[in-house]
Amino acid sequence: MNKIYQNLIVLMLGIFLTNPIMADEDEPGEGQIAPDFTITRFDGSQFKLSEYRGKKAVYLVFWNTWCTYCMKKIPKLKEAQANLNHDIEILAVNTSLKDSVKKSLAFQKRYDINYPLAFDHGEVVTDLYGVWGTPTEFIIDINGVIQHRDGVPEELRQHLASWNLTVEADQIADGNNQDCSKEQQTC
Repeated sequence: MNKIYQNLIVLMLGIFLTNPIMADEDEPGEGQIAPDFTITRFDGSQFKLSEYRGKKAVYLVFWNTWCTYCMKKIPKLKEAQANLNHDIEILAVNTSLKDSVKKSLAFQKRYDINYPLAFDHGEVVTDLYGVWGTPTEFIIDINGVIQHRDGVPEELRQHLASWNLTVEADQIADGNNQDCSKEQQTC
C-alpha cells in the first residue's frame, strides 16, 4: 500500500509542477510592456532599455558561456549586428549563473562577438524577466512592447518594419488602442 501512495504523490507532484497554470504570472510575456532596466555593457557604456523607445526595436537575449544552444545563436546575432544594427539594438546578457565576467570576456574574444554583451551581477535583470533557462530571447518593439518571448523569427529583416512601427504613447499608456490595457500593461 505504501508503494501506491508513493506513486500517487509522485504523479501529483509531476502534474503540479508541470501545469502551465502554475507559471509565474509576473514573468513578462508577449504583448506586455517590457520592464525597464539599466545594465553596464562590457565596453563600459550603460544600456537603459527605455532609451530605445521611439528609436528602434531591441533584441534581448539571455545567455551563458557554458550553454551550447547559446553558441548556436552566435552566427545569427553576429549577422544581425553587422547588417541590421541601425534598425534593431542587440544586447546579450549573461545571467551570471555558474559564470563569471572573466569567462564571458574570454568567450567574447574566442567567438569574435561583435554585438554588445553585459553581465548580470546578482541576476537582477534575469529575475526581472523571469528567465529560467538559456538562451531566452525577447524582441521588444519600438514602443517597448514584447513581441516575442523566445520563438524569435529566424529572418529578422522581414519583421523590422512592424517592430519599428510607432504607436502613439497615449494609446499604449491610456489603453485607447482596442488591443491595449493599462491595468495589465499589455497591448
